[in-house]
Amino acid sequence: MSKPDLNRPKLAVVTPRFPLPLNKGDRLRIHHQLAILYRHFEVDLHCLSFGKVSAKDIESLNDRCDHITVYRLHWLRALTRMVWAPLSRRPFQVLLFTERRLILRMRTNILRKKPDVLLAQMVRTAEYVKDFDEVPHILDIMDTLHAGAEREAEKAPIWKRPLLREEGRRLVRYEHRMPNYFDACTIISAQDRDLLPHPDRQSVAIVPNGVDCNFFYAQADVSPLDGTTEAFDVAFCGNLGYSPNVVAARFIVEDIAPAFEELTGRPLRILLSGAHPAQAVLSLSSRDVRIAANVPDIRSSYLAAPLFVAPMLVNTGLQNKLLEAMALERVCITTPRALSALGRDPENTVITGSTPAEFAFQIAHWIDRPDACRDRGSEARAWVRNAFDWDSATAPLVDLLRSHTVSE
Repeated sequence: MSKPDLNRPKLAVVTPRFPLPLNKGDRLRIHHQLAILYRHFEVDLHCLSFGKVSAKDIESLNDRCDHITVYRLHWLRALTRMVWAPLSRRPFQVLLFTERRLILRMRTNILRKKPDVLLAQMVRTAEYVKDFDEVPHILDIMDTLHAGAEREAEKAPIWKRPLLREEGRRLVRYEHRMPNYFDACTIISAQDRDLLPHPDRQSVAIVPNGVDCNFFYAQADVSPLDGTTEAFDVAFCGNLGYSPNVVAARFIVEDIAPAFEELTGRPLRILLSGAHPAQAVLSLSSRDVRIAANVPDIRSSYLAAPLFVAPMLVNTGLQNKLLEAMALERVCITTPRALSALGRDPENTVITGSTPAEFAFQIAHWIDRPDACRDRGSEARAWVRNAFDWDSATAPLVDLLRSHTVSE
């Protein structure tokens, strides 16, 4: 890592979670962004956390932060807020992360260091910093959450649909109003920006995600998954407790696999791997479906199958899992929605499907063509390495923050 600039402006960063472990998209995004921001700014990190953060984890961020403060959220207080949620118009997830006793404490701690600019991650942190008139403050919206809630409601169990629809309505109002409190906003993809309900959405800067191609490298020394030699046809990796990933996992097992077996006469061998699998995912386990939870090195899961299948049906935004699979030279089959979120032409390196039959056909087409898979995988890695390295992805954020520093 290159040395930071001398006399760096002071940057306060507020996140809804501690940046480790790297098992969620927001953690992954800010973890890599901090490494680059640290070269240009004196970074004062303020993290909310429901769990205890170890001294070892805090120390591991010393190469990308100058100061770190963790604010412990309490589940009992959060549950109490949820009980009173019908009396509020704020989104449920904003209520969950907003603990009033911490707002003044965070404000005092941030202003004590006299930052030149502030970056808040996700609307979940907005209530903590939206009234910081003393400091230019920028909100990283990341994804348009109301659209995901609305699409998830279409696929959710009946009992959950009213909650998701209500959350979608609340998020529409919140995403319409909240950018007005900030000096600037960023978002991951043009696809999400187009869905943003704010009237001045085109002024929102696009700051995409990247991928660490030095880590996600197919020839790296990666131990096989649990030492197994079991062969899989397809893999799907992600946080398996996250609702859009649960929907995707069920679609692979309950819709694509039967279509594949009808087409080929044999079962589809499936690996579902990731953190915190929901019960709905665990229940998919069978002779031909393996659930690998919380694996030590997620690369072993990607590399366990020649094809990476990501039927993202309900969420929007750039998929980190897709970038990582491409970097690991996997043949990737995904939905047109997930592909369009890349925001750049992948030059035929990614295959798309919309229906179970289309996914099954593409899997059957590629599964017995190892030489073609290697060629397509190499092309995918070359493309993603050129288009989505973290330095170039984060450069627009660095420029935006610099343009708003009080000392500039």
